[in-house]
Amino acid sequence: MKLEFRPKAILFDLDGTLLHTLPQLSLAAIAVARDMGLEPPSVENMSHYVGNGLNMLLCRIILGRHDVRVEEVPEEQLNQARELFSRHYTRGLSTDFEVFEGVREGFEWFKAHGIKLGVVTNKPHVYAVPLLSYAGLTPYLGGILGGEVLKERKPAPEPLYHVLRELGVEPADALMVGDSISDVNAARAAGMPCVAFTYGYDGGFDLRTTCDPDYLFDSFGQLTELIKSLPERQA
Repeated sequence: MKLEFRPKAILFDLDGTLLHTLPQLSLAAIAVARDMGLEPPSVENMSHYVGNGLNMLLCRIILGRHDVRVEEVPEEQLNQARELFSRHYTRGLSTDFEVFEGVREGFEWFKAHGIKLGVVTNKPHVYAVPLLSYAGLTPYLGGILGGEVLKERKPAPEPLYHVLRELGVEPADALMVGDSISDVNAARAAGMPCVAFTYGYDGGFDLRTTCDPDYLFDSFGQLTELIKSLPERQA
């Protein structure tokens, strides 16, 4: 569904949408693999591994492939990997990431024009909140929801509903923005229009052929220009 008016709220994915976090994720993943005597993942593989929560990321690192099920990895081994990842990743949260070009400028304009902003990510909440603070984006945000807070995660719609309730905005008046099939499917399930970026971490899938976002952009600036071009909804 195309936007007819400026949304009252915009929800964003985090990794690959607002922040380029692949370097810090890769450093932590390589350290985990080495500690466990596993083959460290390449940066290219890491770009396909992220996006479905920490357990899936760690299972992919352990098994060395994208198509995995959590049940394939012994619980004890997964718990060991989680403990190691937490140690390495927490230590490096404040470094080795970048805010994507156009994000700060877009957030400034959205906030100045009364559009409420939130983040809905499958990244564990314990990492998402401080990372957004290190990035300097927290002051713009009215709601942050990381993975493992709710029972459901994207592509289920419940995380989107949760943050929209915090913002006081109905799904029909909001927009979801992400970089993966999971983000697009979550928006569809929630009855929201969606934007997908081609520059993010799409799990190795071509978003042009594997899903059908309402808008597919190559830069954050294109999103900002779209919102600027839309009329305000009349009260």
